[in-house]
Amino acid sequence: MRGESILAKYEIGALIIRVVLGVIFFVHGLTKFQEGINETVTRFAEYGIPYAQYVAYGVGGIELLGGFFLIIGFSVRFVSALLIAVMVGAIMKVKLEAGFLNGYEFNVALIAMASYLLVAGSRLLALDKLFTSEPKKKARIEFKRSY
Repeated sequence: MRGESILAKYEIGALIIRVVLGVIFFVHGLTKFQEGINETVTRFAEYGIPYAQYVAYGVGGIELLGGFFLIIGFSVRFVSALLIAVMVGAIMKVKLEAGFLNGYEFNVALIAMASYLLVAGSRLLALDKLFTSEPKKKARIEFKRSY
């Protein structure tokens, strides 16, 4: 019984991380499209990012849809991997020169959150539960020695 309560605590923690991370990315993606994606394209081109137009749409889409998918708990591990890639790219192309403080520390925190979800997943209140089944518990047979 104790093991189940520990797992429930982990799932509540994963849910909190998933929703907070989802909201952060959803808002960032939404902002890219609301301010005009061309503004983002211009910014990306100034950073020297090749194919800035395609990358801007890709990053904005991943942030917007990925954030939404995290909130509803759909494809959590896959979306987390995509968001890690986006953050690594942001650090390498934009934030690295600024240093850790007031530079890429926020990106590292987002990578850590996404990494947790990539490894552990998050099934509490998740849409993924509708598409996957719980693993079956194997029967455990114990053999006792008799002397």
